[in-house]
Amino acid sequence: MSTVYDAAVVGSGGFLGSAITAHLEARGASVTGFTREDPVLVDDALAPRAADVPVIVWAAGGITPTVAAEDPATVEAELDAFRAFARAAAARPVPPRIVLLSSGGAVYGRPALPPYAEADAPHPPNAYGLYKLAQEAVLAEAGLAATSIRIANAYGPGQRGAHGQGVLAIWMREVREGRDITLHGDGSVARDYVHADDVAELVARVIAHASPPAVVNCGSGAPTSLATLLELLRDTVGDALRVEHLPHRGVDPDSTWLDATLAREALGWEPRIVLADGIADMWTRTAAWHGTSA
Repeated sequence: MSTVYDAAVVGSGGFLGSAITAHLEARGASVTGFTREDPVLVDDALAPRAADVPVIVWAAGGITPTVAAEDPATVEAELDAFRAFARAAAARPVPPRIVLLSSGGAVYGRPALPPYAEADAPHPPNAYGLYKLAQEAVLAEAGLAATSIRIANAYGPGQRGAHGQGVLAIWMREVREGRDITLHGDGSVARDYVHADDVAELVARVIAHASPPAVVNCGSGAPTSLATLLELLRDTVGDALRVEHLPHRGVDPDSTWLDATLAREALGWEPRIVLADGIADMWTRTAAWHGTSA
């Protein structure tokens, strides 16, 4: 049976899944997508459209850090569904390669220190990191050829900022609604921000490579503090941005950023989109979708 599609994207309607789908198609690939309404798993077997696809990208993201912390039953249900998918994929006569969107910011932690590299032993500091690491383990236990892309803080057009995930999306929504942005503490906590289009390019390079790394980081390689991020957003939105400064909560996680050397050396990938440019592009394109002025 000939292969109809070059790749499948599970979670193709989501923020990163839609960016990956569009990017692969722009490169000439034939891609089929799956969503919760059109699932990849049907009666414990892969859906017919996925039965002969050589690569499946798992970009489904029903679990956020907030959900992971507050609803362990939902986390376990999602893992059970992922195990069923892995079993079905492994049962194919020729199992597909899997590309899993994992988390760089939540999988690593002390005693290692940033910038985190793939050789650092995982030490998730929260329930979300444990969930993403468990997904990686599920693929290994199923014996599937897989690459886990440990992504830093992804941002870009289409991000909704749901359940407290996606600080730029949350801030932009608050600005558009005329509300103050709330900043706890001095804004010194830093994260590693990578644009969705750069994530999609790394996924494409993993797919195109005959033998990609089993784990690869995807990040800018540089820390950006919340205070700096606010100033970059202010450069784009101007006086519409108002900030309410509140005392430090004492619960914010450590600063994190990634070492992306392996992605460069093994796959020839480097992030192209400068954070300031990415923020401006995100603001403009999101305004167009909402029918508002930028």
